[in-house]
Amino acid sequence: MKAFISYSHQDENYLKRLHVHLAQLKRENLLNTWSDQAIKAGRVLDSEISQNLKDAQLFIALISPDYIASNYCYEVEFQKALEMNQDDYLIIVPIILEPCDWLSTPFKKFKALPKDGKALSEWNNINTAFLGISQELRKLLESNNDQVLDIKPTYNELRPSRNYKIQKDFDSIEKLEFFEEGFAKLKDILSGYVDEIINLDNIKGRVKTNIKENFECVLVNRNKVKTEASLKLSYNSGNTNRIFLGQNADHIIAWEIKDLNNQVSSGVFKLMNDEYNLFWKEEDYFNQSSGQRLEVRQMADVIWENWLKTVGIDL
Repeated sequence: MKAFISYSHQDENYLKRLHVHLAQLKRENLLNTWSDQAIKAGRVLDSEISQNLKDAQLFIALISPDYIASNYCYEVEFQKALEMNQDDYLIIVPIILEPCDWLSTPFKKFKALPKDGKALSEWNNINTAFLGISQELRKLLESNNDQVLDIKPTYNELRPSRNYKIQKDFDSIEKLEFFEEGFAKLKDILSGYVDEIINLDNIKGRVKTNIKENFECVLVNRNKVKTEASLKLSYNSGNTNRIFLGQNADHIIAWEIKDLNNQVSSGVFKLMNDEYNLFWKEEDYFNQSSGQRLEVRQMADVIWENWLKTVGIDL
C-alpha cells in the first residue's frame, strides 16, 4: 500500500523517527511511503505532491499545532484527502504529535494514533508510542492488503479551499469540562516529569496529594545541602467567590513553589474564550493576561522550569 505522509516542516524530527519505526513494514513490502522530501531539485512542487496523493491509498497526517496552522497541509492536502476518502479511495490515519485542537477539526472522525489519541510528546518513552503506531498500521495493512483498488478516479489538481471559522457560545458546562480536563492533564504531565527526573542521581520526588482540586508534590536535589521545594496546584472552577490576586477567581489554576527558606514563586493560568475557542492564558499579579494562548503542556513547562530552578537544576 502506498502512503502519502502529510506533515509540517516544523515537525521533521517526528517524520524522521516515524520512518525508522516503519522500516520493517517497508522491508516486508507492506508499505511504501512518500513525502515531499522525495521531490528532486527542479521538479514542480504542486504537481509532484498532487500526483503522489492521487496515487496513494493511505493518507498519514502528522498532526501538531504547526500542521493545523499550515495553509498547505490542512487546507490543501488534507481537504483533497477528505474528498478521496469520501469516495472510498483513501484511508486517513491521523498521528497526533503534540497537543492541539485536532478534535475540533474533521480529523476527529478518524481513529487517531498513538493509543487513545495521546500526543507523542506526552509519552514518557516516545519509542513505546511509535511501536504502538507501527503495530496498528500493520493490522491495517494486513487487513486491507487484498482490498485496495489499483484503479483511481481522476482528480483535479490540489487547490486551496476556504477555511471556515464558526462562531460559538460556550455554556457553563462546556467551560467546566474543559477546565477540569485541563487541570487533570496538567497534574498528569507534571507527575510524568517527576517520574522521569528521579532517574537522575540523587534527585528525589514524591507526590503527596493528588485529588480533584489540589495537587502537592516535593522535589529534592540531594546533590546540594537543604535543597528542596514543594509545588502546590489548586483551582477555582468558578463555583465560589474566593478572591485571588485582588479579583474574582473565576476558572483559574494557581501554582505555588516554596523552598525550605520559605521563598515563594507563584503564578496563575486562567480559562478564557473568544468567539471560536476555549483556551488558557497566564496572568500576572496585576491581573494582566499574556498575549500568548497556551496549551496545557506549555503551562506545565512554565511551572516545571520554575520548580527545577528552585532546586538548582537547569534544563
